[in-house]
Amino acid sequence: MARAQGISPALLGCWQRQALDQAVPSSVERDEIKQLRVALQRVEMERDILKKAVTIFA
Repeated sequence: MARAQGISPALLGCWQRQALDQAVPSSVERDEIKQLRVALQRVEMERDILKKAVTIFA
């Protein structure tokens, strides 16, 4: 495929490794994702409680 595009296979391999490195989240990013998921779950629970409260008081 690289030769068909006129580039060296080594260059294509280098680009591939760079793309994979960027696609895999780092440990810091994974920790942040976990924190965001916990926060989202809390906010969704609060939303559901408020929805129920609105129906009770309406």
